[in-house]
Amino acid sequence: GDKLRQNRKQAEDLSSSEHPSWVVDALQYADDVLSGDIVAGEYIKSACRRFLSDLKRQGNPSFPYVFDIESAARPCRFISELPHVAGIWAKRGETIRLEPWQSFILCNLLGWIVDRDLIDDESGSISTYAGSRRFRNAYVEVARKNAKSTLAAGIALYLLVADGVEGAEVYSAATTRKQAQIVWRTAKRMADKCAPLRRRFSINTGAHCISSAENGGIFEALHAQGETLDGLNIHGAVIDELHAHKTREVYDVIETACGSREQPLLFNITTAGFNRAGICFEVRNYSTKILSEVLRDEQFFCAIYTLDEGDDIFDEKVWPKANPNYGVSVLPFDMRALARKAAETPASENNF
Repeated sequence: GDKLRQNRKQAEDLSSSEHPSWVVDALQYADDVLSGDIVAGEYIKSACRRFLSDLKRQGNPSFPYVFDIESAARPCRFISELPHVAGIWAKRGETIRLEPWQSFILCNLLGWIVDRDLIDDESGSISTYAGSRRFRNAYVEVARKNAKSTLAAGIALYLLVADGVEGAEVYSAATTRKQAQIVWRTAKRMADKCAPLRRRFSINTGAHCISSAENGGIFEALHAQGETLDGLNIHGAVIDELHAHKTREVYDVIETACGSREQPLLFNITTAGFNRAGICFEVRNYSTKILSEVLRDEQFFCAIYTLDEGDDIFDEKVWPKANPNYGVSVLPFDMRALARKAAETPASENNF
């Protein structure tokens, strides 16, 4: 429709700047997934349809959101200037180059804003203000080695210093200290390696906290039990490996601690798990209902990279469904070796 063409024109205008056009990448990614040019599972196809459908819904009184090009591009630009901290790219001193699927997630997650003075929730109370971010909660499921910690660390740093929030409190949470520190430590190393970032936002990287003197923000890793986390005033939280949470206490405390912020973000990112009684399966099930259009939650974003029912796990053609970074950080040579092991060793099959 006209609105979609208008957004494409805006995106094309952005691509003429000195920065890559991540918004164009996001739009093209959705098109390529739905056309079959990019191999993707049904849940990602649904996420792409949702994005393109929402672009057409702009201006509808029942849909009080607008896709803001600069709001979408800003976090992409920020993350693209962060350095790699591991692997061959770090050795070469390269900065992050966002893949189209990552641009799709970032532009969706951070590019939609409220375009009305306020939204009334079902109880009639004021819940969201114009200009604030649409999505407050996100669930992203992707297989190992797809740079999920790099993406999560970039988002956390953006929320800490570049989201226009004074006193931003950002946390990385997991079931163990070691797991909680993966995203936090990645962000710390990014800041340590990027002097312009530290100078611009007056960042100090301590042993346990990344802080900004400019806005008074802090970023810490949390691993305590849920009942010890009371009193938090969270602007942003990354829950890493949600599938490893055997109870829901940490998730619930963090979710409720976001309530007093104007535009908080709870970003859940995980590999697939086996526990159907845990919080991860609950959040995943909620996400699948949104993607399947069984229910509508306009403030919940979800992207599930997984094989479809009936796919042959040993068929290399379907591997990109669970591995959007296939051929980039997920190497075909390594995947084939793991597949051979899984085929010969039944105990390795589930892990594969």
